[in-house]
Amino acid sequence: LKVGISVKVFSAHRLLIGMALALRSAGAAVARSAGGAWSALRRSLVADFVRASRSFSGAAAAQWRCLETPNPDVRKFEWPEESAVPGVGMVLGGARARLLQLDGVGDVFVASGASSVQPWVSVTRSRGASWDMLAPQVQAVLGDMPAEGGASAAPEKAAAPSTSASSGGVEAEIEEVLLHRVRPSVQADGGDVELLRWEADTGKVVLRLQGACRGCPQSAVTLQETILRTLQHFVPVVRSVASEEDAYESGGDPKADIPWEHVGMPDPEGIRALSAAGTPFFSTFVGMKVEGAMLRRVKFCSKLELAGRTPEHVFLSCPQCKVKRTVEDPNDLLLPEKGNHTGNAAVVICPMCCVIISR
Repeated sequence: LKVGISVKVFSAHRLLIGMALALRSAGAAVARSAGGAWSALRRSLVADFVRASRSFSGAAAAQWRCLETPNPDVRKFEWPEESAVPGVGMVLGGARARLLQLDGVGDVFVASGASSVQPWVSVTRSRGASWDMLAPQVQAVLGDMPAEGGASAAPEKAAAPSTSASSGGVEAEIEEVLLHRVRPSVQADGGDVELLRWEADTGKVVLRLQGACRGCPQSAVTLQETILRTLQHFVPVVRSVASEEDAYESGGDPKADIPWEHVGMPDPEGIRALSAAGTPFFSTFVGMKVEGAMLRRVKFCSKLELAGRTPEHVFLSCPQCKVKRTVEDPNDLLLPEKGNHTGNAAVVICPMCCVIISR
């Protein structure tokens, strides 16, 4: 596809230049007999062709690279280094609003960090959207952004460190490690992390995941195997790392993702009653329905009412057992045509806990 686009761009560019040169030659011949009036017209037409040619060439150079990420629902669109245009980072502040108008775009994270880092954007597709159709549309929108000039929009910062006058000591060390040892590798995959708080009494670091990290199947591994080990190496007082999934600028959007902290209450009898009434129990850690002896081990539950909301993801976390689970399209679990006639569905997040999701 890229080769085809390049061939078309090159052919169109040559056509414009050829027409301009031909017109120039023809104009020179006619001008000798027709006088200065035609010469002036010729110069005006040639100038128009040259301007059109330059504009067309600039649009071609503004093609953004589309890169896969560990999250299958997120693609990273990166500005090519060899096509550097001054001020391109300054126009990305308005990119998110424009990209969200595209059918199939669920969320957008815009990063425009230091001048030495190429600007990039992470786009999350809606459920069922095809990257084959969506990626060229995103590239077209981004390709138009530099031509609009940078004075009208401020850049959207990519998880800037939350230092303040009161920040210092351990928190400053953590932010330094995140900035230089963690974020570069995470950003390379289209994600980012932001320090929300440092809990000195427990040694816990709480981060916000952004871009491709949100809802990524590998985010838990990244947190515990990469970020935690790196922080503990440079800041030994760090004991644990957790993420706080938030509804990214949801603004009351009924389709916004829902973060849910499970605070399980003991209710084994209520759980058995729900199962006897037909409520299905699904496991997120063994990939099957929970029945029999496995169901009898579940004794704690919390209740999440969607109340008409239609999120693509529910991010479940338990502060006690430290598990983090992602439920994709929770309303799909409640569809009568899929055999659910109770309006409830239970998601078992560990051998003893479940979250009851209802309409």
